[in-house]
Amino acid sequence: MGITVKTSKITAVDFFDDLGSPYARKWFFWGFICLCVGCLAVIGLERNLMPKGILQDVVDGVFMQVLTGSLIILAFYGIYVHFIGPNPGLREVTAVRPRDISGRMKELPVAARSYMFWGRSGSYFRSEPLLKLDEQAKVQKRNIDVEVVLPDPMDERLIRSYRDILSSLGEDSDGNPLLANVLATSMACAIVSANNKYINIRVYYSKFLPAFRVDLSDNGAIMTQDDKAKSALFFDFGSEFYEMLVNTVRNETAVSREVKWDEAVFKGRKLEAKSCDKETLNAFGIELDDVDALQQEVAKMITERKHRYK
Repeated sequence: MGITVKTSKITAVDFFDDLGSPYARKWFFWGFICLCVGCLAVIGLERNLMPKGILQDVVDGVFMQVLTGSLIILAFYGIYVHFIGPNPGLREVTAVRPRDISGRMKELPVAARSYMFWGRSGSYFRSEPLLKLDEQAKVQKRNIDVEVVLPDPMDERLIRSYRDILSSLGEDSDGNPLLANVLATSMACAIVSANNKYINIRVYYSKFLPAFRVDLSDNGAIMTQDDKAKSALFFDFGSEFYEMLVNTVRNETAVSREVKWDEAVFKGRKLEAKSCDKETLNAFGIELDDVDALQQEVAKMITERKHRYK
């Protein structure tokens, strides 16, 4: 996708925009507050313990200057945030720091009426956004449409590529790591859809393994490399980049196999270990050689809900 080659201008943010990052802002304020407290402590000690003289005057002057400068910086940034603030209207694409990705992702399903996910395993999607969407739909009685695109877990090309990706991330890559993940995400979607009349979930198995993951909702879209150490891109809802991603996902669903399941099989089931049995595991049109071996693995993924974006 051509958008990634032009991100150098986007990521070259200025001082104030860089402090728009919640993580950076937290360390900025706490850092200066600690510096001010430290200066006050030193000033108090030297005025009470040091003998009068040139040395005391020098120490007192230096730390008073540092304290004054820190307070001025905090005051100017506070005034900037209160009266001016950043202008998000000038930027449709925002670079997101690695430590801010989780916060951005958690905002996407809030009050959303539609949600789209395109990725490799769906470990974060089934653990966080899907549960949030399910809860909102039930509490607010709001109709929500969800589309999920996952790689075909029986395609040998995709399995090899996924093993290579996991190896590059320092994770276990033996056997077919795609299968259990895709089944866990598919099962989570089927259980939620069968037991919540307000949410409609469609799952597709693609013949393509993306190098990225995309989450889209009415609140915008975020594209990550599924690596906690790397930055992401956030696209404003309704922007040309957002619409491009929506069209990209729609085009992928058009050439992928839509997964059909019998909702009666999942009716009354919950996201718990006992829901993973031969009947549910075989409900997605995948030929399974050893269902018994998969049961425990899929059950563990559904109940423990481990993912990279804590």
